[in-house]
Formats: sequence, structure tokens, C-alpha cells
Amino acid sequence: MKKLLLATTITVALAGCSSTQTVEQTQTFANCTFPDAPAVEAPAWICDVMPKDLAAGATGHAKKSVAGMSVMRKVAINNARVDLASQFQVDINNMFKQAIEATTETTTALGANERVQETFESITKNVTTRALTNSHLIVSQASPSGGLYVLVGMDQAAYDMNVNKVVDEVKNEDSALWDKFNNEKAAKELAQALESLKR
Repeated sequence: MKKLLLATTITVALAGCSSTQTVEQTQTFANCTFPDAPAVEAPAWICDVMPKDLAAGATGHAKKSVAGMSVMRKVAINNARVDLASQFQVDINNMFKQAIEATTETTTALGANERVQETFESITKNVTTRALTNSHLIVSQASPSGGLYVLVGMDQAAYDMNVNKVVDEVKNEDSALWDKFNNEKAAKELAQALESLKR
């Protein structure tokens, strides 16, 4: 019995020591297939596995259309850009939340944080809706069923430029955000927090 217990302990210890693979090596993903043709394998980006050289990216799809590939491409690219803008808006809102929470916690009365946050979300939604630029078509792929998939994205430089553009627009003295701060110290701290977001 002791020998069996000793042998089991040694086996478990050796098995634990032999596992030296990295997280990336041990991850296994299901094969990517076309959503409109599940029996056919698709490129990984169709399943939202983004290329490493993209700072942000989104996929778009257009169903097969008698209008032709040109119209399908426009529809798919537009769908991808809408998704990309939505992702960008969430990223920006999160960055602003992190920057503003410390500022409002130390400079305004209790309850002011929520009003400022609502204003931030409103402003950044308006700014990102009209400000997202330099996204471009990375790759397109026709599906076996005749649809079209596209990947639209931004490299790091384009992403950083868009972040800086939003920060500059929100920092503008005429912005509704500045109206929420009623003293010079709070406005100065907010300006510093926003400046820290620039890349």
C-alpha cells in the first residue's frame, strides 16, 4: 500500500513538473467556420481573432445580393465600421471613466461623479460618432454561400490619432463637460486627467 501511495505521489509530482508550456501553447480554439456556411472552415479573423498588427478591428458581413459585389462590399464595410466605432466608443468611455473618477472624487461634492460620468458618456458618444477616421479595409473573403465578409481596422498610429482627437475635442473649453466643474482647481485637475489620456 505504501509503495502504491509513493508511486502515485511521484507520478503526480513529475507530471506537474513536466508542464512547461506557455499559456499561448496550451490554448486550443475551435476551428473557425463561416457563420452562413458552418461546414466550411474560415479564416480566424471571421471569428474575431484579430491580427496582431491591428490596434482595433471589426468584421462586417453582407448577404449575397443581385446588386453585385460592389454593393455587398459597401454594406459589409459599413457594418464593420459601425462595430469598430462602437468598440472605440467603449474604449474611450472606459479611459475617460478611469481618468475622471480620481479627479471628481477629490474635487467635487458627493453625487457629482455620476453627473460628470453621464456627461462624459454623452460627449464621447457624440465625438466618436463623427470623429473615427483612418479605418480601412484590411481583407475581404467571399463565403461559400455567396456572402461577403470584411475586416476593417486601424493600426496603432491611427488608433492613437483618434484617441488624441477625441481628447482634444472633449477638452475644448466650450464643451458641456467644462460646465459641470464650477471651480478653477477642479477644471485644472480635469484638464490634467484628460491630457494624461493622450498617447
